[in-house]
Amino acid sequence: MSNVVSLFSDTQKYEERPIVVLADDDPSIRLMVRHVLESEDFDIVEASDGLEAIKAVEKYHPALILLDAVMPGIDGFTTCQQIKEKGHVDIPVMMITGLDDDASVERAYEVGAIDFITKPIKWAVLKHRVKSVVAQVIAERKVKLLAYRDTLTGLPNRLLFADRLEQAVVRAERSRTAMALMLIDIDDFKLVNDSFGHDAGDKLIKAVGQLISKSLRRADTIARLGGDEFAVIIEGIDSPDDAISIADNLTTILEHNVRLDDQETYTSASIGIAVYPDDGKDARTLLKNADTAMFRAKENGRHCFQFYKPEMSVSAMERLELENSLKAAFENDEFLIHYQPIIDIHKNEIKGVEALLRWRHPDKGMIHPTDFLSTVEDCGLIIAMGEWLIFTICKQMRVWQDAGLKGQNVSINLAPKQFMEQDLVAVFMQAMSEHNIDASTLSVEITEKTLIDNFGEVEATLIKLRDMGMSVLLDDFGTGYASLAYLKDFPVDVVKIDRAFIEGVPENKEDSAVVDAIAGLTRGLGLTLHAEGVENERQLDVLKGLGCQFAQGHYWSKALPGDEYEQFYMNQIYNIG
Repeated sequence: MSNVVSLFSDTQKYEERPIVVLADDDPSIRLMVRHVLESEDFDIVEASDGLEAIKAVEKYHPALILLDAVMPGIDGFTTCQQIKEKGHVDIPVMMITGLDDDASVERAYEVGAIDFITKPIKWAVLKHRVKSVVAQVIAERKVKLLAYRDTLTGLPNRLLFADRLEQAVVRAERSRTAMALMLIDIDDFKLVNDSFGHDAGDKLIKAVGQLISKSLRRADTIARLGGDEFAVIIEGIDSPDDAISIADNLTTILEHNVRLDDQETYTSASIGIAVYPDDGKDARTLLKNADTAMFRAKENGRHCFQFYKPEMSVSAMERLELENSLKAAFENDEFLIHYQPIIDIHKNEIKGVEALLRWRHPDKGMIHPTDFLSTVEDCGLIIAMGEWLIFTICKQMRVWQDAGLKGQNVSINLAPKQFMEQDLVAVFMQAMSEHNIDASTLSVEITEKTLIDNFGEVEATLIKLRDMGMSVLLDDFGTGYASLAYLKDFPVDVVKIDRAFIEGVPENKEDSAVVDAIAGLTRGLGLTLHAEGVENERQLDVLKGLGCQFAQGHYWSKALPGDEYEQFYMNQIYNIG
């Protein structure tokens, strides 16, 4: 993630005039290449040798590097190798060379080049190859940009924050200075959402983000981690007293009246603070301890800040209590599955459903999976839970098919640990055999994180499931960090746009641009596009225009128990939307 910062500043510029670094000791070659590529709206940065090329790459972070293989000083092969070793693995390198022996070709690929342009140069071929490679780089950088930026506030999101926190810890260790991590949570945010609506809640989040940003130094980092939670990294402090001064200032600034449309509401925040190195010598420990301190601040009456203290780790006991409750809930059959209809928006037909887990707690009522699913995965219950889920879904499919529901397909979410610790293929085969279900009636969904973290196991398993007849969906696309290479090479059939990007369509220009970009990527790669969280006809019209094939959301129906979905299907099969 070392190039994240430059991505923010350069992506728009690259769309207008992509930068190409050209390194060749022959000025006549450089002149001709410049003439050909500038006519295609590229900006050319010239270098006469390898060292100049490396400096140019560091300065401009180009969309493409063209290297002459034979140059004075360090040759093109060595130059390419050094560029990659400096962390610029995302910048493609093409060799311009008269060498065509096997050893030279093999060495070029070994050091990281992606292609050859042989001399004498065929200018039409050069132009075509450069345009093709640069277009892919720009598209990939757009997707990466989405992964690191919070669409509501424009602040760094959790992924970029994690990278900056890691870097801040490294700098603090090197300089032997202290740094503070602050987690900030808006007090009574749920009350604002319930009283004024989600639009007002979004306005409040943006207002708080702006208030925090204005109170910090340029060198400090502020990020939105999700929901109503922000994080601030303060580097170069001399002692915890400095953190006290900053936190006191923040609590005062956030004690603020915010106007939401015609209503005015009072806001405040609770702040948890962990200081390096006393409260943790790595990013993960600091984040955990700051989170613990923030919850203690809320317990102490809110609108205050709290430093981490070792005795606060009693919160770990609460986590253990949740784990025990979940295990008991599984044994007591408190879990159930709801099914949200998936619509073919062009044929206006029900295509199938997504299976969604729910916890019916005897005292707390229905609990959404976001409140417990991560604990299910962490405590190891996900293996047994996943197997139960697959068998239960196949059983439900049998019921529906016997009742006359034809052409149904159920999409099942899979967790990373299931690929590592479970023979998923065997589980599916047993469940399908037991209930006489065909594999073509099932689909599997994975997240981008699952794909990245366990590429080998995931790919091998999904290829087998695909060969059996199942479809593969990549869920929450745009919120993780899958690259175009994964989309191109990985066995994926459908890309699902996360609901976070659908919410603002078509009124929010940024959300609309994001959806448009993802639609363009999937079209170019020959993948099917599926949208989550469709709430109104305006969103539906935009998605139809972009060629999106499938969608789900409250525009049609919320997630329903199996029997209620059966009735929904029977009622709506001839008249959807």
